[in-house]
Amino acid sequence: MIQLKGSSSNHTTASNLSLSSAVRVYATNSGNVTIAAASGTSNHAGVLALVANEVIIITKQPTDTITCSAAMSCTPVGFHY
Repeated sequence: MIQLKGSSSNHTTASNLSLSSAVRVYATNSGNVTIAAASGTSNHAGVLALVANEVIIITKQPTDTITCSAAMSCTPVGFHY
């Protein structure tokens, strides 16, 4: 089960998405999703290419930021069992 932690919004500038550790990304356009460490290093940092209409859930450290190269709908989520 997925628990909503906030509202969907487009992110083309760096955001930690309410310090969420998981984010649902809906690629309304093809582009890259970049996860960057806020300070130091993060095992979650990197770049992921998505095609239009692809949906993924990615994990990150709460302070890591996400930036999308094109308009993509990002929703902070958590896992609820």
